[in-house]
Amino acid sequence: MTKKTTLGILSLAILASTSLYADKVTNQIQTAMQSYEDKEYKLAIDDLKFAIVQIEKLDNEENKKLLPIPLKGWTVKAGDNSTQAAMSMMGGGTSIQGIYTRGNEQIEISIIANSPMLAMVGMMINNPALSSIDPNTEPYRYKRVKGIKKKEGGTTEITLILAGQIMIKLTGENLRDDAVLEQYLDAMDMKKLKISLL
Repeated sequence: MTKKTTLGILSLAILASTSLYADKVTNQIQTAMQSYEDKEYKLAIDDLKFAIVQIEKLDNEENKKLLPIPLKGWTVKAGDNSTQAAMSMMGGGTSIQGIYTRGNEQIEISIIANSPMLAMVGMMINNPALSSIDPNTEPYRYKRVKGIKKKEGGTTEITLILAGQIMIKLTGENLRDDAVLEQYLDAMDMKKLKISLL
């Protein structure tokens, strides 16, 4: 067992020993510790994997709070977890999604952080020549944040790269006025995004 793994188990054990955190996650960690002490390492690993999955769910719930509050007249629902599951299989990262609606207008806000998939997007944003290949796409800037904007038919997309590791993408459909996309960007706490996700 590596030093890193041992330290991780010890850290989880300390967390589990704190009564403030007594729940099914800490119970599972305690079970893993018992399996570890009994030298049943495979059982310990399985127990820790279960605990990690539960902690990730809690983390995802916290991350949803980073989405902007709906503007007046709009409603929001959380996106599904398919993107997060796909990212876990492709090298990790964080994915947050919210779908905002007003009548037949819809805006999907996606936030992806610390994912290998961002390299290609960052390359396109930082090289205007690449984004100009698509006649529907143009360089875009929100305040001091670089991005691209694509408009095709009734769909408008704004994609930004924040601090090199966070992608913010807004996809609007059937919008009365594209300016609402920037209103949602204004409603986002960019500083909090960087603190929480980096």
